[in-house]
Amino acid sequence: MDAPTRHTAARLDWVDAAKGLSILLVVAHHAVWFLQRSGQAPAAVVTANEALASLRMPLFFLASGLLAAGPLSAPWRVVLHKRVAFFLYLYVIWTVIRFTFFATVVPPEVDPDESADPLGLVLALVLPGPSMWFLYALAVFAVVTKLARPLPVWLQLGVTGALSALVGAGMVDFGDTRWTYMSRFLFFFLLGCYARELAERLAAATSLLRVAAGGVACVAAAGAAVALGLRTVPGVALALQCLAVGSGLLLAAWVARYRFGRPLVVLGTLTLPIYLIHMMWLAAIMIGVRHVELPPAAAYALPVVLVPVLTALSLLTHRALVAVGATWLFALPPRLAHRAS
Repeated sequence: MDAPTRHTAARLDWVDAAKGLSILLVVAHHAVWFLQRSGQAPAAVVTANEALASLRMPLFFLASGLLAAGPLSAPWRVVLHKRVAFFLYLYVIWTVIRFTFFATVVPPEVDPDESADPLGLVLALVLPGPSMWFLYALAVFAVVTKLARPLPVWLQLGVTGALSALVGAGMVDFGDTRWTYMSRFLFFFLLGCYARELAERLAAATSLLRVAAGGVACVAAAGAAVALGLRTVPGVALALQCLAVGSGLLLAAWVARYRFGRPLVVLGTLTLPIYLIHMMWLAAIMIGVRHVELPPAAAYALPVVLVPVLTALSLLTHRALVAVGATWLFALPPRLAHRAS
């Protein structure tokens, strides 16, 4: 969710495409989540959404790490302003906005994650909520990565990879909190920070055949893991995520080479407002949709239709808010922002 500094436009297009792909998957996930809450999501759609979990957030964190590596090499004062204060500020502001919206507008039966729970709001800085936790994670990851810089890279990746493997197998459990997610995805953020050359080589080697082969390999591996009951074996879930992320990078790099992929690349530079806004529009839409008895075809099509609709509504809302001077909703106020000396 950063605004990257481009050395060359083509060099980072595939990173932005990866972020664009990730945010679309996040929007789709939330659409299915809300529809499932109202009993309107077909079982096959729910299963497909669960299968995409191996790609969705790991790819997002990898892309974030790729873009954060440079900023995190800056002095602590800069890191604390640009990577910690920035994300925590947005996290706090939008957690309050989301709580207020869901508490006053959204019926409890529409909300799948109890966003209007006052206790959740009070404990938000200790137990990050299910909607804005990605911002919280980026702030925490910035501090962890900065503190760990003196350590060998192999040790950082080894420890975080082992933690991800144990949590993914259910052998380490932080309870029903987003700390569990963060403990699984820190590895991918660090991988993005330190394995940029490897990611660039993979992106450069993309082709339609390799994209297709990667997709087939992901489906086959996931199917085998489920059929053989291997998901609780330490390292299997992590291996599936790594395979999915590699395939996602191949797809993003291939799409970014062509004109039809430009919208996805552009979308990758606009992930922040989409992430912040889309769930409120989704809740508003679901207030009406939950009363509609959907025919089977519509039930399958609705999640797909909701993704571009929610994306467009979020971007239009962002543009309107910026136009009326509410830039403080998306950036640190000037008095808090870092000033280059």
